[in-house]
Amino acid sequence: MSPEAAAGAAATVFVVDDDHAVRDALSALLRVAGWRVRCFGSSSDFLESFDPDLPGCLVLDLMLPGLDGLALQQELAERELEIPIIFVTGHGDVPTSVRAIKAGAVDFLEKPFDQDLLCRRVAEALALDEARRGQRRRASELQRRYQQLTPREREVMTLVVRGESNKRIAALMALSHRTVEIHRSRVMEKMGARSLPELVAMAVSCGVHALE
Repeated sequence: MSPEAAAGAAATVFVVDDDHAVRDALSALLRVAGWRVRCFGSSSDFLESFDPDLPGCLVLDLMLPGLDGLALQQELAERELEIPIIFVTGHGDVPTSVRAIKAGAVDFLEKPFDQDLLCRRVAEALALDEARRGQRRRASELQRRYQQLTPREREVMTLVVRGESNKRIAALMALSHRTVEIHRSRVMEKMGARSLPELVAMAVSCGVHALE
């Protein structure tokens, strides 16, 4: 699926639990709350069909046959597949919950859990996923704009965000003051920056600040 199509796709709550009755109950609850739901009985089934381009979150049982919940969380991280996770379990303990939260889980809920609380956490997880995807889209767009700059414009941009004056840039690049002004204006226009602070923020996002 293309990023454009994925951006318009409805969010899905993925449920991974080996207990058929629990899957049915969670699916019914989440569908009534208005979300799309897809259920899986194992981590491997989820991994085989998971499309990271689709927005959503994961409601994940801790105790699963084969790859358990924490192992699936680690596997997703190693594959750089980012999805907010809400753990649900009937066998929770403090060290395990701390480990899950430190690894990025949204929450760790013990069965039987409060249905309203689960729905609130799902809403938070979906909002988090949407925010992350928005950040990635903005970063990708900035990279696209940056790639449109000529090598000389990139060099000027690097010097500008370092705080060098036009006069200093002209001396460093052996250019006329007017030529630097033209390059600087084109950089601002191509990057879509309305001010120097905004250009600096864009440069940081593109990694230009690291070019010394």
